[in-house]
Amino acid sequence: MVKSLSNRAACILRAWLWGVVISLLAMLAVSCSKEDDPVPPVQKNGERSVLVYMVANNSLGGSIPPGKDEPGYDNADIGEMLYAAANGALGGNRLIVYHHAYRKPPVLKEITSGGIKELKTYETSESSVSASRMLQVLEDFKSEAPAEKYGIVLWSHANGWIQNGMPENLEQIRPKAFGEDLFDGRRVYMNVTTLARVLAGQGFDYVYFDCCHMAGVEVAYELRNVTEKIVGSVTELPAAGMPYDLTLPYLMSGEVEKAAGATFASYDALSGSERTCTMSVVDTSRLDRLAAAVGALYSLCPALPDDYVPQKFIYRNCHYFDLLHYMEGLCGGSSELAVPLAEAAAALDDAVVYSAATPWIWEGHYSQVELKSHCGLSTHILRSPQDAAQYNYNQLEWYADVASRLF
Repeated sequence: MVKSLSNRAACILRAWLWGVVISLLAMLAVSCSKEDDPVPPVQKNGERSVLVYMVANNSLGGSIPPGKDEPGYDNADIGEMLYAAANGALGGNRLIVYHHAYRKPPVLKEITSGGIKELKTYETSESSVSASRMLQVLEDFKSEAPAEKYGIVLWSHANGWIQNGMPENLEQIRPKAFGEDLFDGRRVYMNVTTLARVLAGQGFDYVYFDCCHMAGVEVAYELRNVTEKIVGSVTELPAAGMPYDLTLPYLMSGEVEKAAGATFASYDALSGSERTCTMSVVDTSRLDRLAAAVGALYSLCPALPDDYVPQKFIYRNCHYFDLLHYMEGLCGGSSELAVPLAEAAAALDDAVVYSAATPWIWEGHYSQVELKSHCGLSTHILRSPQDAAQYNYNQLEWYADVASRLF
C-alpha cells in the first residue's frame, strides 16, 4: 500500500515536471521564433537622384542630328546617358528622365547601367511646360527615386527672362523662359516666374539649364531662393547640348562646375563655327549682395551714351547683353561712379563661380558674334522706363528690386 502510493506520487510528479518542461520549451520556441523572424528592411534614400526634364516635342526632337540615322537630339543625349551609365557613371545614384519626344506621349524613364526602365506614361492633355504637369512629374520623381540630395537638368529650347509663356494662376502653384512644347497646335512656353514657383521647396541643390540664354541675371535672381547653384549659357547652345557621356559623373556627384567645364571644353576643342559655347555657374547665395551693389549703382541714375555699343549675345532681336559691359557703359569712365562700379563688379565676380566663353559664337556664319566681354551673366538693357513693359520685364523681381532704380 505504501509502495502503491509512492509510485502514484512519483507518476504525478513526473507528469507535472514534463508539463513544466514542455511549457518552457514552448515559450523558448516562441521567443526564438520572434527573434529569428526577418524584419522588413527599412528603405533608405539614395545619396542623389537627378531628374532630366526633357521637353523635345519641338524642332530638337524632330531634327536628325549630324551623323545619326534617327531624328532627335533627345535620343542622342539619352544614348550618351546610357553609355555613361553602362560605364559606371551613376555610382549608387539614380537618373530619371521625363522624356517628351516629338509628337509622342511623355514617358518617365530610369536610366540604369543595364538599360532603360519605363516607369510611367503621361496623357497629352497637359503641356509639358505647364505648372501642373511639372509639379506632377516632380512628385513622381521623388516617389520613384527618394534621395538625400536632388539635382535637376532642364532640357529644351529656352528664351531666358522673356515673359511670353503660358498664363498660369500662380496662386495655385505651391511655393519662353524655359521649354518649348508643341501643344494644341501652337508653341507654348513656361515663364521663369512660373518656374520659380514650381521649383520652390523642391530641394534641388542645383538647376542645370541644358538650353539657350538661361544664364541671365534676371533668371538667376528669380531662382535665387529655390536652389544653391544655377548652370547655364548666356548665348545659344549648339543643338547637341551637353555631352552627357562626359558630364554625367559630375551631375551625379553634384560637381556642377566640373560638368560645366567639361561641356565647355568639348566645344572649345572644335574649330570654325562648331567652336561655340559659353558656360556659367552662379552661386545663388551671393545674388542678394549683387542686387544690392548693382541697385546702388543704378540709383545714381547713370545714363548710357548715345554711341554705346553693347556686348550682345545673339545676332539679332537681342535681349541678352553682358552685365559688366553694360554697367561700365553706364558709368562711362566717370570718376564719381568708380567706387560703386567697382563694388558691383566685385559682387558680380563673387556670384559667378565659373565662367568660360569661346572667342566667337558661330564664327564664320552670317549670325556670328564676337565675344569681347563675357562676365558670366547677361542682362536686358533698359533705355527708358517704357522699355520695362516689353515682354513683361516689369514682372521680374530683378526689375522690382534693381533695374527700376535706373529712372
